[in-house]
Amino acid sequence: MIDEFNGIGHINERRAKRVGFELPVRCKHGLVRSTVMLKDMTTHGARIEGIPRQRIGESITLFLPELAPKLAFVVWSKDKTSGLEFELPLHENVFANLVADFAIGHLQRLEQGRPAADAQPHVAAQASPAVPPTRHAA
Repeated sequence: MIDEFNGIGHINERRAKRVGFELPVRCKHGLVRSTVMLKDMTTHGARIEGIPRQRIGESITLFLPELAPKLAFVVWSKDKTSGLEFELPLHENVFANLVADFAIGHLQRLEQGRPAADAQPHVAAQASPAVPPTRHAA
């Protein structure tokens, strides 16, 4: 029956890849300023935790690191978790920088010598040793 409606089969697909974060960020909702936990984000929106259930359509301003305040609107809310849609999507380079600097796992990638998310693959290949590591029998 779902297939009868043109385009409704894609209703659960996302516009952009969701990236996990555990980042405390400031926000303003109404006259109240709070610190919330940014749980995940795409170029089009974010999921936050830490403020009581919000009304659909309510505006929230997020203060993301190193960016101007970002206006967003509540698209869903349950308990202390809300899904937000940005008024204007983040530019892909801005999003890539946030992911490289603050996403879950970014420190482990750097500690293991892996390139950041926005690094060019050929740069990483040049940094690898010319001689492959010796393998020993177990």
